[in-house]
Amino acid sequence: MVESADGGRVLGIVGGTGPESTIDYYRSLVATWRRRRPDGSYPRVIINSIEAGRIFRYLAEADFGAVGRDLGPAIAALAAAGCERALLASNASHLAFDQIDPPPSIPLIHIVDAAREAATRAGHRRLALLGTRFVMESNLYPARFGPAGVEVVVPAPDEQDLVHGIYFDELVAGIVRDESRDALRAVVATMRERDSIDGVILGGTELALILTEPTCAGVPVLNTAQIQVDTAVEWLLGTA
Repeated sequence: MVESADGGRVLGIVGGTGPESTIDYYRSLVATWRRRRPDGSYPRVIINSIEAGRIFRYLAEADFGAVGRDLGPAIAALAAAGCERALLASNASHLAFDQIDPPPSIPLIHIVDAAREAATRAGHRRLALLGTRFVMESNLYPARFGPAGVEVVVPAPDEQDLVHGIYFDELVAGIVRDESRDALRAVVATMRERDSIDGVILGGTELALILTEPTCAGVPVLNTAQIQVDTAVEWLLGTA
């Protein structure tokens, strides 16, 4: 393991998709580090913010190869800057995880794998998935949760439209409205009764900006951004 000049591990973040959640990632990394190591120190982090508009267009077109070709150089730049491990601060970007070009030369912390481990530790068996339409319509979560015995349930089509609209029309732009929070809670409450879910996955990192409590409509929340941060801090501290 190569270490930075000050002897600490260096984490890379591919951010920008979107900027609001990238800011929240950094704040969360610092807060999580300081809870674990309250000695006045801070984590070593390098953020490479890529152009989100182009990525969103590629995702809307399901052109994951193009997304991967944007992610590859961004990760390579982080590796060249001295990062030994990195993460993609976005759920939807993981749709291109297996098409990153060039392939990463450093390990990546996969947000869905980290979330699956947290879900199984907590004993979840049937989880709702909220996120962008790209994620909700994909096999990203079911394919990785299913083998662990955890079923993933997505909202009905009209509910997906509502969640996706709040995500891109508001949250990506940093707009957080109480009415939208209530609408998201109503979706989860409906799924609790209709689908017998025992928790809800925030499968979009911006959702953590509006659903900030540990529960939503009476069921536990799996904040995938925080789970990925927890995993990253474990590595930064050398405990994972």
